[in-house]
Amino acid sequence: MIGGGVLLWFVDGTAGGVGWGLFGLLCGLLVGLAALQVGMLVGAVALGVRVHRVVIGVGSRLADWTTPRRVVSVRAVPLLLSVAVGPGKAPARKRMWGAALCSALVGLAVVAVAIVFALSSRNGFWIGAALGCAYTVGTGLLPRRTAASTSTGWYLLRLPKVTGVRARQLDAAPLVGRAVDAAQEGHLEVAAALAAELAETHPGLRTATAARILVMEAEGRYAEALMLAMALAGDAEQTPQEAAVSFAALAGLACATVEAGHLDAELGLGTAVQAFENAETLGYPAHKLNGSRALHELLLGNTGKAISLARLAADSGDDRLGRADDLATLARAHMAAGDNRAARAALGEAERLVPWWPRVAATRSRLDLV
Repeated sequence: MIGGGVLLWFVDGTAGGVGWGLFGLLCGLLVGLAALQVGMLVGAVALGVRVHRVVIGVGSRLADWTTPRRVVSVRAVPLLLSVAVGPGKAPARKRMWGAALCSALVGLAVVAVAIVFALSSRNGFWIGAALGCAYTVGTGLLPRRTAASTSTGWYLLRLPKVTGVRARQLDAAPLVGRAVDAAQEGHLEVAAALAAELAETHPGLRTATAARILVMEAEGRYAEALMLAMALAGDAEQTPQEAAVSFAALAGLACATVEAGHLDAELGLGTAVQAFENAETLGYPAHKLNGSRALHELLLGNTGKAISLARLAADSGDDRLGRADDLATLARAHMAAGDNRAARAALGEAERLVPWWPRVAATRSRLDLV
């Protein structure tokens, strides 16, 4: 956005005008991003698209409302809005495209308003705001997909053209969603039945396999889950973004399987290290690996590092099961360090989220014996 600062100087060459313009530029960037996210949220709710997560702000967590299907989190600095959506009711593709269209329309409407104010006022702040808003919305409308996010433009321009395996994934989304919901809610018999149905009807589908892995992990069947995760990571037809997610999941499962005593430590931890490296090389955000790395460090006996990484993961993460798992790691790391009081506090946090999760329940059993 250096060009924006240069343009502001030509429009209003005074230092004060440029200063207000740069402040407007920052505000415009944030407002444009928020407009896209609000539009996506409104469209998703209206059209039956699954809303997995809504995060308001950045920084430390102030409050959250966690349910098996959705997390709403409020952070200390309310500058950003982040919305995570996924396929929901059938037809999933049309509904998600409609939500993206709503996101684009809201974003463009906000840009139009900012431009009108900029043209009518010739004020440095509004000129900067219009530039910032237009830049953010324009960038958001470019079709772009990474291991961490998918742009509005990708949903609008790429999603309708999806064919083959990825089209089948969208068609299977309602059944996959039911299996994931059952696992998240702790209805493991229902989740297992739905996982068996997925294995029968969609045996080679990535999203179906990922749901089956989650169900197995919820049941404490780590070795079986690990075998599926290894097959998923080795899929030659997956995109680099999909591979990054696969390797990140594989790293965590390898560590959990070693911890449970279902896999040789040298083999399992070596697999985890390679999976960490592959995930990061393919673009998976390093901070999202903190929870798995914490467990890896704990298994290596590095309790201090494990405590630090687990606390970071639990504070920054918003996924309900993921946070409970990270807090279980934190509790175990405190136990290994001889601080059972801190371990009980961490485990209490985990139990408020998902008391039945296998690593949480097992940690409670161990802690009660101390």
